[in-house]
Amino acid sequence: MTFDRDLLEQYHQLLCTTRLADGYGEFVRLFRFLRVQMEKELPDHTFQAGITENAMDYSYFQCTCPALKSQGLKLTVVFVHRTFSLEVWLSGYNRAQQCRWHEQLRGLPFAMAQNPARQDYILRVPVPEADLGDGDGLVQKLRDTVALIEDSIH
Repeated sequence: MTFDRDLLEQYHQLLCTTRLADGYGEFVRLFRFLRVQMEKELPDHTFQAGITENAMDYSYFQCTCPALKSQGLKLTVVFVHRTFSLEVWLSGYNRAQQCRWHEQLRGLPFAMAQNPARQDYILRVPVPEADLGDGDGLVQKLRDTVALIEDSIH
């Protein structure tokens, strides 16, 4: 198996000439804080054990509550690295649930998946005015975004 030496060298140079590793460490610290605080803020929700890294495409953690779970739905708090944005996604427990709910939720004012059978969400909502330096403010904005989605589907 071969690998792209130029990309690996560029990565090496970034690590040597910037604070990339420090910045990424700070991001992980922030995202873990958000997951822990959201679990405290939403005691009726069940959260996955930790955060998941997805090759710097996006990082996420998931949660659900009895009302969502009974409908085959879950929420995912997502940080999209390329756009440096925080979002909340509504997803199904499986692709069949996603497709069924995608049809039912089509009229909502959120960004809908183009193809819920191939995408990891039914709909996605950006967290408004997300100041990544304000952890407590982010928790409140996340909580408000979660409530907005849950209220919209009930």
